[in-house]
Amino acid sequence: MTDDPAAASGPRGGPGPDGRRARRRLADRPVLACLAATLVVSLVFLALPQLDRAATGLFYGPDGFAAATDPWLVGLRLAGRIVTRIAIVGLVVLLIAKALTPDRVARVPLRALLFLAASLAVGPGLAVNLTLKQYWHRPRPAETDLFGGDFPFGLPWMPTGGCVADCSFPSAEASAAIWWVAVALVVPVRWRKVATVAALLWATAISLNRIAFGGHYLSDVLIAWCLTLTLVFLLRDLILIRLPEATVARLEAGLARLGGRRPAPTEHRSGPARTDREPPLP
Repeated sequence: MTDDPAAASGPRGGPGPDGRRARRRLADRPVLACLAATLVVSLVFLALPQLDRAATGLFYGPDGFAAATDPWLVGLRLAGRIVTRIAIVGLVVLLIAKALTPDRVARVPLRALLFLAASLAVGPGLAVNLTLKQYWHRPRPAETDLFGGDFPFGLPWMPTGGCVADCSFPSAEASAAIWWVAVALVVPVRWRKVATVAALLWATAISLNRIAFGGHYLSDVLIAWCLTLTLVFLLRDLILIRLPEATVARLEAGLARLGGRRPAPTEHRSGPARTDREPPLP
């Protein structure tokens, strides 16, 4: 720590060296950054529940949530669901193709497929949809007495409320939408920034749509983003970076046997994957 306020704050009141170093540490540790974001967002909405009520109130009028009957917005929600299903089917098809006709999908690394499949299954699937939404009984906005329903308003992370299943916290559709950041992490480097921006814009559109429908609070959406990205970056570290090449080779051999083929001879290495490698999708 420095005793010089100018050094601490930087020129013209900007961030000083300490602040820049802290930001760099978080940028180099995305899992830690996402966990910190989850904590901060959660504390803010627990301390200021009026933020949730105000954000939802922007879309609520005398006729209820009008957006829920808008054909274009209904179509957007349907598109979000279809895109998620396409991703699931596409990953399954690619994994089957890896077993049966690997030459046709040679440009799609198995490591990248494992990462995408695991992050989609563990994040939007297991953590959000099958665990939190089923056992954290937060009513959806349209179900609360603030917005035409019967249940009292509930806070995020509080496993109490009138909802029995498929509840408001957190948003599964927002989680599935932000998962596309995982795809951006494995596309060729020259497309990575564009893909990331596209994924974020898609997630924003789908998530705002859910709020406008009265299906989720703002905190449901933001916490779903933070949790999903935490798992995405954790699995990126475990699978894309640290998973040993020998393990990937054994998995490829196992797929070959499942497909009725003789595994190709491979030089196994016991060390972890190279951290400078960026496995691309075609």
